[in-house]
Amino acid sequence: MERIKAEKCEFCGKENVPLQMHHVRKLKNLKGKEPWKQFMISRKRKTLAVCVECHRKIHSNKMD
Repeated sequence: MERIKAEKCEFCGKENVPLQMHHVRKLKNLKGKEPWKQFMISRKRKTLAVCVECHRKIHSNKMD
């Protein structure tokens, strides 16, 4: 809850925005080169508190 209450996207850094939690089942399944996957692997977390825009980009495979 603290990560959502912080209102700061953990990926792009936007502040004072509503956040959504992106989650994966297992970290070991993240093998892609996408920046968000590498970010989750480096943090060793299965969840990522992201803004609506980043969450939409992750699911549509348009994350830079």
